[in-house]
Amino acid sequence: MRILVAIFLLLAASVLTFGNETHPTGPDAVMGPAAPEKQTLAEADKKSKGCVTCHTASDRHTMHANPAVILGCTDCHGGNAEIEKEPGTEYTKHDKAYLEAMSKAHVLPRYPMEWGTPDSANPEITYTLLNRESPAFVRFINPSDYRVARESCGACHLPVIQATERSLMSTGAMLWNGAAYNN
Repeated sequence: MRILVAIFLLLAASVLTFGNETHPTGPDAVMGPAAPEKQTLAEADKKSKGCVTCHTASDRHTMHANPAVILGCTDCHGGNAEIEKEPGTEYTKHDKAYLEAMSKAHVLPRYPMEWGTPDSANPEITYTLLNRESPAFVRFINPSDYRVARESCGACHLPVIQATERSLMSTGAMLWNGAAYNN
């Protein structure tokens, strides 16, 4: 009898949980063009023009230490580099003009309520949340994520991406053998 009650309670809990699934309230963003293998400095600067009006503190223009690699912000992250902060204005994160410009420049999440406030802090443990997001938003948050790395890094690093997608560190193929070996 206890087993039947337990099964009934589990079924009821699963039905109630399934009914409370959140639905996307944000836009379905369109993935921007893939990062090019080569471009001029002027083309790359155009793809960063608006971004650097707000994001001023950066150690270098791209993640690459080699200055011969010429990339703009939107090559890797996507978004809209045409949106610029007006010169001489200082925004706070609650200004209407700031929030409007940020929503036009950034790729917005499909689940904005789960991402919290519109500051730079992301919630902890976002992997499953990112599984439900649009690929354009995943690219915006983390261009090196395997789900979008081909678009953001594939023009130059496709063989590396293909190898790491199949590696033991990515797939967990050796997880059970490793656990058995250690035990």
